[in-house]
Amino acid sequence: MQLLFAALMLAVLASQTGYAQDKPREPKIVLKLEKPVSGGNPRGWEPFGATCKSLKPENGKDQRSYHPGWDKPVPIAEWMGAPIEVVKIRRYGPGWKKPDDVRQRVASLLKTQSGEVFPYEAWDEFVFADIIATVQFSDHTEGTLEISGVHVCLTTHSGMALWLRDLPTK
Repeated sequence: MQLLFAALMLAVLASQTGYAQDKPREPKIVLKLEKPVSGGNPRGWEPFGATCKSLKPENGKDQRSYHPGWDKPVPIAEWMGAPIEVVKIRRYGPGWKKPDDVRQRVASLLKTQSGEVFPYEAWDEFVFADIIATVQFSDHTEGTLEISGVHVCLTTHSGMALWLRDLPTK
């Protein structure tokens, strides 16, 4: 009986340590700022979404259907489609005072749950890019991430552009 109990306890302990190893680790978030291009936009204001290849057709009408499975809230990092190893912040707007604040914004955004994503820019307002980053996945392929206030666009591991708003939940 004691041998059975000891075996059961070892099985429980082994399964708990397995969970700790299975938990995905947090992506590293680093600044890898690009040098300003001469003759470029001196104030740092760029249109939002330039690095996300929008799938919206030129006639302005979306011909694809909305995927109903996309409305279950999951962390934005999961929408990326593969484990993220590094997020390289390439540019950020002049409104940021400290680089650590930019890193914290990206880290919190990746954990934010969102259920409403679109394969195109789903808003009419003109938005300026505030944070532009390259996402390196665990297999060393890359995607993109742009943030402007509540607006987010990203390129997934499979190369699809997704657009969403990071709105406060009630």
